[in-house]
Amino acid sequence: MKIASNKINDVVRFFRQELDTLYEKEEIESMMVFCFEVYLSMKRSDISLRGNETMSESELLKFNFAIKDLKKFRPIQYILGYADFYKLKFKVDEHVLIPRPETEELVDLIIKDHRSSILKKQDLSIMDIGTGSGCIPIALKKNIPDANVSSLDISAEAIDIAKYNSELNGVEVEFIVDNVLNSIYFNSEFSTALDIIVSNPPYICFSEKESMHQNVLDYEPHLALFVNDSDPLLFYKAIADLALKKLKPDGKIYFEINQAFGLESKYMLESKGFKNVELLKDISNNYRILRGSI
Repeated sequence: MKIASNKINDVVRFFRQELDTLYEKEEIESMMVFCFEVYLSMKRSDISLRGNETMSESELLKFNFAIKDLKKFRPIQYILGYADFYKLKFKVDEHVLIPRPETEELVDLIIKDHRSSILKKQDLSIMDIGTGSGCIPIALKKNIPDANVSSLDISAEAIDIAKYNSELNGVEVEFIVDNVLNSIYFNSEFSTALDIIVSNPPYICFSEKESMHQNVLDYEPHLALFVNDSDPLLFYKAIADLALKKLKPDGKIYFEINQAFGLESKYMLESKGFKNVELLKDISNNYRILRGSI
């Protein structure tokens, strides 16, 4: 089946028909609007208003390729090369996870928790661990401009993308290639005392693969997703130990967590001596955020 013509109305119709049996209607509409925004700089309201206008052959080809990739369940963010996060735009590819709404809630919590320090323009020192696209540290730096923000990841490819995204969003963040399980940086003279440590580390057990969507399993980096079933809190324990060494008095730690291990994660922090440990629900009423202090 081919697109009837270069008219916007026909492209819209084709987009919906080709994906109708594969995705929910709301998801199809969202992906289609995203394509029009990236390929034609058109807003949702423009699509119907300009329905009788035509697009070029090269633009039409982009829509054709996007639909073919979507039929293979390739994430729309990887197809277009960008994702939205906390009102900012981020370059993404298969070397980094696609930023999630739950992670936006984590960023929002940190900003709200430190509102008084932000208003006073105090120098907060923030470290993000496992940065991926850089969405967490960049969003924090954008909203806490006086903060000193740094971030690390084991993947050099991810760090390259994060650096690009910091330039794209006009902020300065220090990015470091390092393995948090055997950290050179944290044991070096260059590491400094921190007010905040935040992390969204790998937390999905390999046994959970069967319940995951194909678009995640086939395209997103497994290095950033999975942890062995034998030690599901591996990264959380390592980061907590580093936090005990590097957080200032009253410093805070924030995690995005696997809801299946919410209580275990909370008890782990408490057993290591963290205070005011709280397990918090996300907008979907799932325990996905953990917060504690020194």
